[in-house]
Amino acid sequence: MTQGKDSLDIVYNISENVFLLLIEMSPYLLLGFTIAGLLSVLFSSDQIQNKIGSNNFISCFKAVIFGIPLPLCSCGVIPVGASLRRYGASRGATISFITTTPQTGVDSIILTYGMLGLPLLILKLAVALTSGLVAGVLTNTLAPSSPVPTAESSDECCDNKKESLLRKGLTYGFRTLPKDIAEPLLVGLLLAGTIGLLAQDNFIHLTENIKNYSSFMKIFIIMIVSIPLYICATASIPIALMIASLFGSPGAAVALLIAGPATNFSTITTCIKIVGKRSTAVYVLTVFSFSLLAGIITDSISIPIPNYDPSMLHEHTSIFSYFCIAALLTILTNAVLYSKKLEISDSSITMNVIGMTCSHCESSVIKSLLSVKGISEVQASHQNDEVVIEGKNININEVKKIIQSLNYEVNQ
Repeated sequence: MTQGKDSLDIVYNISENVFLLLIEMSPYLLLGFTIAGLLSVLFSSDQIQNKIGSNNFISCFKAVIFGIPLPLCSCGVIPVGASLRRYGASRGATISFITTTPQTGVDSIILTYGMLGLPLLILKLAVALTSGLVAGVLTNTLAPSSPVPTAESSDECCDNKKESLLRKGLTYGFRTLPKDIAEPLLVGLLLAGTIGLLAQDNFIHLTENIKNYSSFMKIFIIMIVSIPLYICATASIPIALMIASLFGSPGAAVALLIAGPATNFSTITTCIKIVGKRSTAVYVLTVFSFSLLAGIITDSISIPIPNYDPSMLHEHTSIFSYFCIAALLTILTNAVLYSKKLEISDSSITMNVIGMTCSHCESSVIKSLLSVKGISEVQASHQNDEVVIEGKNININEVKKIIQSLNYEVNQ
């Protein structure tokens, strides 16, 4: 009976921690979704690719500036980076884009400010900017680009339907973007809620032992764990708050915010195919070095991060809080349950494509295939690993070659 009660207490305490985190993050995340939707109709990869084709500092700088506000995770940035490279972006600019973009995103920028404070947000943006520039310049120096045959760009996006800019923005902000981050965000919340159990008195001995580790050791352990794993920028923020509050190391939290979103094993392996081993090594070593350095600097100068305090649960709860939480959970639930149904006719060519993980993967496949002669319409679903093509006199071998150039596997 006691064991069952203990289990219920653990579930209750995790739920309480998650609810407190939702109170803090839901208003900022909803605002982030709104702004991300607006940015999605103001900027596109078509606009970016024409500005980052040279082997120089300016191209790297433009890639970083375009990449900072885009809400792309380390998985989503790879197909976009591959598409940019295919359409003429230099190797250095591509690496700058891949290094910087997953660390930020307008949704995570706003959430970082709300949950971790302005000083840490400034540091996070400075590291994203500087690390992207350094990685790009080093790549241009050590592995300069050879000319890349550029494909014909298409102005079409994910479909050919004419929609108002407002509708497109709202669709992206409240359906497409949440669909890409909903699962890792929910997992991140549960993980942060579980870590929050260490704040209880019966875990005080373990927590104090971890606090006694050296600053460097705590930062290094977090980096070793986070570099190969997939942690999106938004999901890493509540986990970082718990780590900083409970283990007494804002530096370890900063290392997680940088190394976690910027890399994962899948990104590293596919990056090798896009830009080569030498450029990928520059990318990984730059992320590792900057996350370690930023973590050490953070602990050295004692950048403040708000403490996690369960007693604040009822103090911050209001009708507005409940409304934001309900809205956020509705959006995330809809994103998890949403399943895109592709329209297939007798004339359709259906292909099984393995490796697409998000809406940006779908967009990269669609945009690239629309440049193929004879193709009039393309649909893609990463949930079903399916691509549907419409058109006449289509060269299937060319289609397969283009899909494979984006690092996806074709099984027809």
